[in-house]
Amino acid sequence: MNFNLKAAGTLLSRAKQFTEEKLGQATDRTEYDENFEEMLARADRTKLWTERLASHVETVLQPNINERLEEFILTKLDQKTVNKPNIYEQLGQCMCEAGNDFGPSTQYGSALIKCGQFHQKLGLAHKEFVHSSAGGFMQPLKSFLDGEMKSLTKERRTLEIKRLDLDAAKSKKKKSKTINSNVAIAMADSSDTELRHAQAEFDRQLELTRLMLDGLNNSHTHHLRCLNDLVESEVQYHRQSVQILEDLRKQLGLSKSSLNSTAAATAAAAAAAAASSTPRTIQALRTATVKFDYDASDHHELSVLAKETVNIILDDNEKHSHDSDWITVERPQTKERGRVPRAYLHIDTLLF
Repeated sequence: MNFNLKAAGTLLSRAKQFTEEKLGQATDRTEYDENFEEMLARADRTKLWTERLASHVETVLQPNINERLEEFILTKLDQKTVNKPNIYEQLGQCMCEAGNDFGPSTQYGSALIKCGQFHQKLGLAHKEFVHSSAGGFMQPLKSFLDGEMKSLTKERRTLEIKRLDLDAAKSKKKKSKTINSNVAIAMADSSDTELRHAQAEFDRQLELTRLMLDGLNNSHTHHLRCLNDLVESEVQYHRQSVQILEDLRKQLGLSKSSLNSTAAATAAAAAAAAASSTPRTIQALRTATVKFDYDASDHHELSVLAKETVNIILDDNEKHSHDSDWITVERPQTKERGRVPRAYLHIDTLLF
């Protein structure tokens, strides 16, 4: 019973001190030193930015907020997350289905299937990146917030309680000195004992909190290593993605030269036209209609589709022979050039 009364008295004194401080009536507030205040502010910044960093990285790894919510709920329920296909795998599956529907033997269908297969590889690479980033960066930061930072917050709260108790004891001691009586002397002795006890408790809690605040230096060092791991994971993921896309480009028969040839040819033609001030005779332009689909086997050839209209561009050998098995043609829209078997073309007419 005495213990309960004492505890109730302590809570009452603490509440009274807190209320007076909020109302600006307290005169005996214990202040922390400047270095300790800076350590507290640094801890607040660490908590704030760690939470923001974790949130933003999580958004990068999983942009879909519904998927993040589902993973959060499953984690709280201690259930395994479902291994769902990501956006790259879904796109790859869609491309494969479309290609099979159009027909794997057609040029478009075959290209769709190849793109779908390689996009599924991109999806697997992205899953590996998410897994490595979650384990190397996200998990350590969340563990820090749920463990060390929560413990530090608890100790700071306890320190604030001890400070209120100390300030309340100081106020009680000050008031006992203003009373001149035998009872006041007894109260003074009691308040001295209470003040010494409160001071000892406060000093002990202050030192404990200071040690935990000093430990944030080690946490920052650990977070730096986690950040380096995140960057390494990003580099590996993007390097792997580039390699997958390079392999896809080779499978489609594309090359860097063919990608850049259109722009280069257009620029050269424009420069030549601008530099010339004398009128030129417009050469006859021959066109042809493609009879059947043709898939190029190397970068010297051009893939064409049936019923497509192309321009005929004769090279030096073709100009001297009308019986050549191959003809160099140009796609009017993209200015892509390449050789096509003559049997696949129907010569249309002459345009002037």
